[in-house]
Amino acid sequence: MPASPGRRARAGNTLEGALTALRRVLGMPDYRAYVAHLRAAHSDRPVPTEREFYEEYVRARYADGPTRCC
Repeated sequence: MPASPGRRARAGNTLEGALTALRRVLGMPDYRAYVAHLRAAHSDRPVPTEREFYEEYVRARYADGPTRCC
């Protein structure tokens, strides 16, 4: 029996929530939360694309070189 649209939406929301939690545990930034914050608190600033956002995150994260000695 095929899943109902409501059931698929709930499964998608559950999966998205799990991925968001996993990203936070791993220390990865949350693009959707950043865009919401940017629109609410800094509406004058342009919203970067998701790719630009992650490129800036990686650049800032690893700008000082390796974070471990070995």
